[in-house]
Amino acid sequence: MSPTGSQRPLVEKVRPLAQRATLAAKGAARRLAGTSLGHRAVSSLRTDPSPARLDEWLVPLFGDELSRIEGKIPGAGLDGYREFRDLDDDLWSLLLTKEYEAFPNIREFLPGHPDPSLQQMWNGTSGTTLAAQSVCFYRKVKEMQATHGTGDLASTRILDFGCGWGRLTRMLAKDLEPGLLYGCDPVEDILDVSRQTGVPAQLARSEFLPETLPFEDKFDLVFSFSVFTHISEAAHLASLKAIHDGLNPGGLFVVTVRPPAYIDFNPLMQPAVDRLGPDRLQELRKPNYVFVPHHTEGHPQYDDAKDDPMSYGEAVITLPYIREKWAPMFDLIDVSVLTGDMYQVALTLRKAE
Repeated sequence: MSPTGSQRPLVEKVRPLAQRATLAAKGAARRLAGTSLGHRAVSSLRTDPSPARLDEWLVPLFGDELSRIEGKIPGAGLDGYREFRDLDDDLWSLLLTKEYEAFPNIREFLPGHPDPSLQQMWNGTSGTTLAAQSVCFYRKVKEMQATHGTGDLASTRILDFGCGWGRLTRMLAKDLEPGLLYGCDPVEDILDVSRQTGVPAQLARSEFLPETLPFEDKFDLVFSFSVFTHISEAAHLASLKAIHDGLNPGGLFVVTVRPPAYIDFNPLMQPAVDRLGPDRLQELRKPNYVFVPHHTEGHPQYDDAKDDPMSYGEAVITLPYIREKWAPMFDLIDVSVLTGDMYQVALTLRKAE
């Protein structure tokens, strides 16, 4: 999908980050090409063919149901999201890709998408492949609220902490009553992408090391996907405190972390591999916070990092560390593997009083 006229200047502004990230990745690959770790990383990469348009699935399989929605949403405003509430989660995730020509009212109603290159920079993939990964975590958030939450999902006030361009934020739009969905991110440019594409949430900029959440409202559930996988120990502690303070009593925090195996999967973790030595997997059974910063020119925090330590990179946080260090603020109540993305482990925690 090409960016709209209103998106194009912003996409061009952010595109250099994608180009620098690509060059950095290629450079790392060249340096590691002769190592066994490099061979394993290369063999793990896969290039998927471009998917067919989704009309061939949507029209014959779900045409009647989608035609009903198609006729009801013109002029409905945010209330129109209720029309999608009973849809299967996977069908909903496909509709959000907008990779189809049928049902023009639905396409017009749903949020737009940023340029695919920006999606790939932010999330590593795009389109239906990204939808398949996203729906796995989205379903887990809903399951945890239903199992451990304090109220029904529709009346739950939810924050996407580190929302980026809103790829997960938008998925909750059909489940919540209007006005209950929020998102924050420390990068104002990516929040502008969310605003310009019409993500139906209240959006605000947070800090890289936040003291508070950027909203006065308190939340029943905060989720954070692939944020604590990338931030320093100091940044994660600041974020934890801000999230704890922003939750209502009994509120839930659903967050992803990396499994210990990630340290051997990503070549960027090589400094940590060297530091921990041959017994690294044993070390990762202990309370341990492993962080490798990204000193990449063009990253939104790069200029600030000249005076303050870089808080963005690759992080592996062990469960013993979480049980020990997070305990004053949160009770760990669930650990789940996400089969749609094996290097994201979903943790559900309840605010401790």
